[in-house]
Amino acid sequence: MLAARRPVMVHLRGDAHVATGGANPSGESMTRTQGYVPDGMPMEPPRFLTRPSESLKNITKLTKLMLWPYGLFYIGLSVVVWNYFTPALSRMQRFEIGWVAEIYVRNLVMVAVWVSAIHFWLYVRRSQDKRFKYDERWLSTTARRFMWRNQAWDNAFWSLASAPVFWTFWEALLYWCYANDYIPHVRWGDGAGWVVYLVVMTVFSFWLVAGYFYVTHRFLHTRPMYRWAHYLHHKNVNTGPWSGLSMHPIEHLLYFSTPVFFLFIPANPFVIIVTQIFTGLAPSLGHSNFDRIVTVGDRTLPAGDYFHDLHHKYFECNYGTPVVPVDAWVGTWHDGSPEAHERMRTRREAAGHTSG
Repeated sequence: MLAARRPVMVHLRGDAHVATGGANPSGESMTRTQGYVPDGMPMEPPRFLTRPSESLKNITKLTKLMLWPYGLFYIGLSVVVWNYFTPALSRMQRFEIGWVAEIYVRNLVMVAVWVSAIHFWLYVRRSQDKRFKYDERWLSTTARRFMWRNQAWDNAFWSLASAPVFWTFWEALLYWCYANDYIPHVRWGDGAGWVVYLVVMTVFSFWLVAGYFYVTHRFLHTRPMYRWAHYLHHKNVNTGPWSGLSMHPIEHLLYFSTPVFFLFIPANPFVIIVTQIFTGLAPSLGHSNFDRIVTVGDRTLPAGDYFHDLHHKYFECNYGTPVVPVDAWVGTWHDGSPEAHERMRTRREAAGHTSG
């Protein structure tokens, strides 16, 4: 349980698109009103480059945070998907529309059901009103930068029309490679030692996704990639559950590409499923704009990612995740403190960007 904290009201003006010399496609000012600020500010990056015992302790702690509660849910869902909703590898030696379509429909349904449930609970039913909400505003229904001037509809369109396609593309490619023994394939029946190895690889996939996210995301913030693709995701300053996968197809191609590592690292199709489910479902919670989800009474579950929410707010910081603190190592870590807000405001003003 986590008691609600007194909201801090801060009015900020700015346009993420201006940061790369682009233009706000709507021509409107994006005004953000900040509400709930989580406890634990300023956010300190985890320390890995210390004594081995301390580093191991920190890695163990962060692994537990990634696995509880949602990581275990993603693994459990992967077990169901692998056993009941994935075609047999024997069918995948040749690319055929039948088995690829089965995987696509399965992925489309998972995205639609998972994100719809979160959106309904927080934004349609508004079950907890604005309690734990980072931004005091609800999603826009009048902004010209969104299709149909409706942020939720625009975000849902890109999440459903594009994301499952590229999720399926990478998954099907790896399955085809496994089916033809083109890449190292470890099977669960290869012995107790290999079972332990695959369990480790299953957990490692969460770390791999978190680390690789910085690489692809930072690349998307280069001037050409931002103008070609990433601008679409950054139309969302005040994010919602559908914003997580609201991306240009080029970005989806990169975002779901983590399985390329398993072209060289021995693994199993089950590990690919875990990797892609984590990649595909986690963003809806991280972009929900709610720090906690109230379940029964005062009981809550973790939801939003304040670290990444600051990225949508200030744009030029927090490119990765707080778990793999590359931002701290390269000087782009925003710790959520008033001092960091001021430094970012000063930096943007010095660069000629509008800020408040």
